[in-house]
Amino acid sequence: MFKCITVKNFRCFEEISIDNIERVNLIGGINNVGKTALLEAIFLLKSLNALEIPFQLNFNRGVVQQQTFDVEEICEWLFYKKQVSKAIKIKIVNENGEENELKLSLDKASSPRLFPLNLRSNSRKTLKDLKLGFKKNSQQIFGFTIFLTPDREEQTEIKIAIQQDEEQEAKEIEVFPPSAFLSSRLRVSPTNDAEIFSQFEAINKQNEIIEILKIIEPRLKRLAVLVTGGIPMIHGDIGADHLIPVSLMGEGMGRLLSIILSIMNAKEGTVLIDEIENGIHHSVMEKVWQSIAVATRKSNTQLFATTHSYECIRAAHKAFSNSELYDFRYFRTRERKKD
Repeated sequence: MFKCITVKNFRCFEEISIDNIERVNLIGGINNVGKTALLEAIFLLKSLNALEIPFQLNFNRGVVQQQTFDVEEICEWLFYKKQVSKAIKIKIVNENGEENELKLSLDKASSPRLFPLNLRSNSRKTLKDLKLGFKKNSQQIFGFTIFLTPDREEQTEIKIAIQQDEEQEAKEIEVFPPSAFLSSRLRVSPTNDAEIFSQFEAINKQNEIIEILKIIEPRLKRLAVLVTGGIPMIHGDIGADHLIPVSLMGEGMGRLLSIILSIMNAKEGTVLIDEIENGIHHSVMEKVWQSIAVATRKSNTQLFATTHSYECIRAAHKAFSNSELYDFRYFRTRERKKD
């Protein structure tokens, strides 16, 4: 768990710091004041072993289509006012006072060894190198450069190479436990949910998830993964003649299942949820927060979510006030004044 975060030169933030962070954190505020950007900064820092994340952040925003984009421009949009001359810095301090800092900079391109990244571009411009460095308690742990260069033979194929400052391979970088990002734009794949649930069922822990979901759907007796139309999906037994796909139980039930599965799957890690109230009626929001409180404590997971809903904020406060522990914090990003 971490207690403080400072973000510099990222997205809409020239600099922002928040502290007194809790296990469960809700971020509110008007539009275009950086709620989602704050989640992205945390996700970027905690996903160091996933090199495609800097690009995926923009795909999730709907900035570009995944098949055609300008790699250089996509990198530049990560920087405050596209000022690539200044490095992005994201620093966190955990509950033990230890500091971790990620630094990203964009420099002119080199001519490195290349291999595919499974991304495509229509750019013919000279591309640049996205350099990442990571420090723990001011000690340089690793650094590497992502070289983004068009293949000379096939202009549309993007290649990537990694140059390590340290001896370890980039794929072995696992500084933090698992993290998950639930975007407001993208529905979680039923197949992905089914795969995660199957993992819990394999170790006979599916009842932990069912008990949490019963807070919002008391009729739920069991869950099972069944193949529907060739696709594995989670079905629920609520006392009907047939098991019902969870997606047909209502948007709120499907959303809550994805949230709980993400929390339980990111044990001792971090879950980030953009617009957490999406698809959930305000009348059951307090029960949703009760479920989240139980799941995060059981899996020792830290959660950050954003909202536009006052009912959501009020429901969270009420749920944690009636809980055994008030491990909740609400943050409001202030209205923009002179940038």
